[in-house]
Amino acid sequence: MIFQLFQFFLVLIVPGLIGALFFSIFARLTTEIDWRVAFIFDLFTFTTMIIGLYYFQDILNVEDLLVHFNCLSFTRKYILLSIVINIFYGIIFGLLRRVFFWIRRRPLFSGIIS
Repeated sequence: MIFQLFQFFLVLIVPGLIGALFFSIFARLTTEIDWRVAFIFDLFTFTTMIIGLYYFQDILNVEDLLVHFNCLSFTRKYILLSIVINIFYGIIFGLLRRVFFWIRRRPLFSGIIS
């Protein structure tokens, strides 16, 4: 029981850490991981997965969701898909952060934005 809870905890946390790593690589060219960014990416990924289950698998209530959680292959699929989604989010948000900071430093846009 405790091992299964620890496993679900890792399934929810580790993909966010990987996404935060890609965010820091693409945004700041560093390899430090901020835990707050990881939790935000986990929240985005969880929301994306729940919306995907609602539209693609017709999961309309919690009982249907628990049936999918009990399936062993769901855990593997969830881990792989959430890692891919977090890498995508990390790259996109990292590039957006870099572009916005680049725009902020330009002399033409500095008077408009601030």
